[in-house]
Amino acid sequence: MNDNIYAFSRTINRMSEDELRSVLRVLYMKSAQVVKRQEEQGEKVDFAEAVQSLFRNMDIPFDLGRLEQQALSEVDKPNEIHITFGESPLSSLKMGMSTLPDQEKRSFFSIDDNYAVGPLGDLTRRADLQRRHLWLTERMCLNDREAYGMHELESLFELNATIQSIDSKTSIIIWYANNAREKTGLLYAMYLLRNTESPIYLIETSGLYKQLFDRPDVQYDVLHTGEILPEKLLAMWHVCSEQEPLSKGERRQLEQDWLELSVQPGLLRMMENGVIRSLTEDALDEYIMQKVRELTPNWEPGKYIRAARIVGEVIGTSSQHISDAFVEYRLRQLVLQGQLEMDGKPLAMRYYSIRLAER
Repeated sequence: MNDNIYAFSRTINRMSEDELRSVLRVLYMKSAQVVKRQEEQGEKVDFAEAVQSLFRNMDIPFDLGRLEQQALSEVDKPNEIHITFGESPLSSLKMGMSTLPDQEKRSFFSIDDNYAVGPLGDLTRRADLQRRHLWLTERMCLNDREAYGMHELESLFELNATIQSIDSKTSIIIWYANNAREKTGLLYAMYLLRNTESPIYLIETSGLYKQLFDRPDVQYDVLHTGEILPEKLLAMWHVCSEQEPLSKGERRQLEQDWLELSVQPGLLRMMENGVIRSLTEDALDEYIMQKVRELTPNWEPGKYIRAARIVGEVIGTSSQHISDAFVEYRLRQLVLQGQLEMDGKPLAMRYYSIRLAER
């Protein structure tokens, strides 16, 4: 028994990082329960005794997974979980739905990693997650690499655990647009949710936007959900609130689509005729070079063009929703290949400029 600080220290020194994180999650959930009971029921709970009981018995072998599940069963769960792909659509959605009643019954979650670029594989396996993480880290801009390397891998592990722990009575609403990033994220989410019995609803924002808001004189192609105003996302929710959840057959098809996509060899995924295609990582190179050639006459002969200007031109003129980080990575690769020349330091796209290589 951990009856003093020295015994407690020996116990935690023997624990793995995963076990320590599990204890902290249990501690968080227990504290949330105490606060809720005291606020809603006026019930006095000895939180210090509850925490001390947990810590005193940590040296006795016990099932941390079962302990977490027990703590989760005592926490009030939302009736709905809304999933988006990226922080921008998540913020817009939360703002749009903030006017609805019963806010405590809704939870919002963002899958931030861009699965349209980099290796895939079985991302429920630690080895495949690490392989993907290393590939991305090696190609990140130097200015952003440290932060990504420190935080992103753990967030990938937590994503798997979070989605798979959703309560079976909770409705899951997935918002996505018809682009490679969000559709690939959708397939991955559906695979992670393959064992849950929760009803799953899909809201395809790009098509629904045209249906609801396009007029004969005003038509707009939505490239990604983050472009849509909060009030229009709310209107979409009202339209879709009575729709039927995905059938078992539809769910199995999406899960199978992920399995097939995840083993394809390409490192870049783009949309072709409404279907996700895996391409080689240099598939955008010629388009990038075309934009550099188009911009060059607007500059003095031999003058360098800001890398950020080129990246913006590629993203802004493409019919695809493309990652700026991936375009910037390919820009640096074109420099290494001798097709472009660089002036400045490649810490981030704002720190260097580019011009066509002199032949």
